[in-house]
Amino acid sequence: MDHIKIIKRAFHLTLNFRALWVFGIILALVTSGSSGSSGSGNNGVRFSDGNGSGDFPWPGQGMPEMPQEVVNTIIAVIVGLCCFLLVLSIVTAIAYYVSEVSLIRMVDQNESTGEKATVKQGFRMGWSRAAWRLFLIDLVIALASWIAIVLLMIVAALPLLVWFTDSVPLQILGTVTTIGLAVLFITVLIVIGIALSLLSQFFHRASALENLGVIASIRRGFEVVRQRLGDVIIMALILFGLGLVWFFVMIPVFLLLLVVGTILAGLPALLVGMLVNLFIAQGAVPWIVAAVIGLPIFILIFGAPSLFLGGLAEVFKSSTWTLTYREAVALEAIKAEVSPEPSDEASQPEDETPAEA
Repeated sequence: MDHIKIIKRAFHLTLNFRALWVFGIILALVTSGSSGSSGSGNNGVRFSDGNGSGDFPWPGQGMPEMPQEVVNTIIAVIVGLCCFLLVLSIVTAIAYYVSEVSLIRMVDQNESTGEKATVKQGFRMGWSRAAWRLFLIDLVIALASWIAIVLLMIVAALPLLVWFTDSVPLQILGTVTTIGLAVLFITVLIVIGIALSLLSQFFHRASALENLGVIASIRRGFEVVRQRLGDVIIMALILFGLGLVWFFVMIPVFLLLLVVGTILAGLPALLVGMLVNLFIAQGAVPWIVAAVIGLPIFILIFGAPSLFLGGLAEVFKSSTWTLTYREAVALEAIKAEVSPEPSDEASQPEDETPAEA
């Protein structure tokens, strides 16, 4: 497999096949917005019970009763927020898998026929059963991974059962064993996670390009990777290296966008805030108006170029793996055609002699 040729071809497609940009940007948008964390806590805040003790009061001890209207409003807000997050998750999943299938099939069609599909045609390619199958493939992998994690956690925790005994040496040995197993299992899970992220590229393409079912796509993906394991690992290492280069190159670019966005958004926001403070209102109002003016400008200057560059990166990665899959399948097909097949003469026993007349 000519890995450099595939990389060059993927780079050429990324720059010249502009319809792919739309789906790459969608992928960059939904993948960047799908991660995040939040935490809660009192952060050292203490509530007073009215007597200066600083302790949180027990129910019925100085705590005012919350009106039923407020309770109903809070419940409605929580339910509405949960519904919004559920709808957002569904829309995000649909956008991700439709865009993934669109990128795969558009690149495959271009390589097969030389035709460049339009954005509308790309959406038609992506809006198909293949997108649903890709979701099911990832769901199967996720469920299997969680089951494996739970089982490994149980196995790692089993030595802690010795704490129910009165033997201190056994308790120490069980604790050390659990720590060792935990470190080992975490390492194994990291390796398996990397392998599954690599294999899923081939599972997806087996389903999108060969119209296979969920289990058949997983088997086909395993088969392709097994047949060209060395080439797949080399391509993964190349993409990893290119990803590191891209990360370090983008650091000064993002810093420049951050500075430019802050200046171009901050100046008009500051000016509007000063005018509001002088002629309209004071206090927090000027700051709110300044934020309303400056934040969209900052998002446009910083967010739009970042999203576009992330979309190009997604197009390049998807195109590279699609071309790799096509090349691996083609090489195995050629190998199967040129492999010698046993002839009829060779199948006859050598010691067999013709009968005498």
